[in-house]
Order: sequence, then C-alpha cells, then structure tokens
Amino acid sequence: MRLSRVLLGGALVHAFPSVVALGQWSPMRAIPGGWCRWRGPKQPRVALTFDDGPDPQTTPLVLDRLDELGLRGTFFCLGSRMEQAPELVMETVDRGHEIGIHGHLHEHHLARTPRWIRDDLDAALEVAGDCGVLPRWYRPPFGQSSLGTMLAARGRGLELVHWSAWGREWEAVDANEVVGRVCASLEPGAIVLLHDSDDSSPPGTVDRVLDSLGPIADELAHRELEATTLSELVA
Repeated sequence: MRLSRVLLGGALVHAFPSVVALGQWSPMRAIPGGWCRWRGPKQPRVALTFDDGPDPQTTPLVLDRLDELGLRGTFFCLGSRMEQAPELVMETVDRGHEIGIHGHLHEHHLARTPRWIRDDLDAALEVAGDCGVLPRWYRPPFGQSSLGTMLAARGRGLELVHWSAWGREWEAVDANEVVGRVCASLEPGAIVLLHDSDDSSPPGTVDRVLDSLGPIADELAHRELEATTLSELVA
C-alpha cells in the first residue's frame, strides 16, 4: 500500500502539471494516497498559509500578529466567507498577503461528484473576482484531492497545493505543541499549514495559532529563513 501511494502521487504530479505538489515526500493525514513533493529550487524561504477564513472575529488578529512579526503569508479563503466579509479580503491583500481559494463550502471532496466540485470552485472564484482578486492557488478543504478536484483546478488555470509542515492546532494541547510540530518540518521550501478561523475547527484553534506565531518567527530567524507568500516561494 505504501508503494502504491508513492506511485500514485508521482503519477498524478506527472500527469497534471497544474498540480503543484510542494514540500518533501511527506504523507498527508487527510489525503488517502496523498503525498507532497517539492519540484522547484530550494531558496531560504518558507510559505506560511492559513485556511478557512476570512473570519471577521479572528482573521484581523492574525493579520495584526503577522504585521508585528514582519511575516507574510497566503490565506486560503472560502467563497462563502468572502461573501460575508469582502472588505477583509482586500485588507488582507493590502497588508501584503496573498489570497488562495479553499473552495466555496468546507466540504469533503471525496464524497462529492466532479460536477459538484466544479460548481463549488466556480462559485468561490466568482466571489473572489467580485472582491477584485484573481487567485493562482487552490487548496481543497481537508486537503482532499480527487481526480475531479485536479481536473477542476486545471480547467480553471489554478495550481493545486497542499503542505509539508502542519501545526494541527485544533487538536493541540497548547501553542508549544503547535510550535513543535511546525518546527520539526521547517526547511527551505516548506509550506506551513495553520488556520485563521475557528469556523471549521474547535474553539481555541486560532488562539493557539496566535500564541505560536512568535516562537515560529524566532525559529525562522534562527534558521535564516524568510516567510513569504506561495508565489514568492516558487518564483
């Protein structure tokens, strides 16, 4: 089974050039058969990414903390949430960050038809366009990438991306646990997955993110790594 997963991941990356699989070979918990592989040059940079926003209650807190620490990142936004807070989408861009698409609804793709996935992605892209944003990146909810997900992304000129460092802050006891998980996988080219909303996670998730960003920034400085957007990481 392990061999078939590796072959599946490699075959998918080869067959779908629009699928950007970034990071080391690394198993992704939520993706049956899903692996990530870094395919570009390794600069002394990492990409901080945040899922599930924008959330008027918590995203501004994350943005403020990133400003304080001099960090930038990519925010994977849900179309349904962008509809409710379009001004927050533009504020995120104005503060030096990048917007990616996380779908319109936070649903499992492995349980959905290709048509549903296409319609969901189109709805999210329409909202993003109304906000003045033209996303390059697409991360499906839960990191679940079915064949329908990949075809939908490719047909819309989007690059599919997962992660290589995962805080799993929703199940962490405290911020120290989040920091330990992230820093264990920090290296040039790493993509860090965190969250800027509790909407799809247990309460307290973003609190642990906020408390972990300072120590993560310290570790980045110690390793002489720069936190950038995804587009800058692969430039």
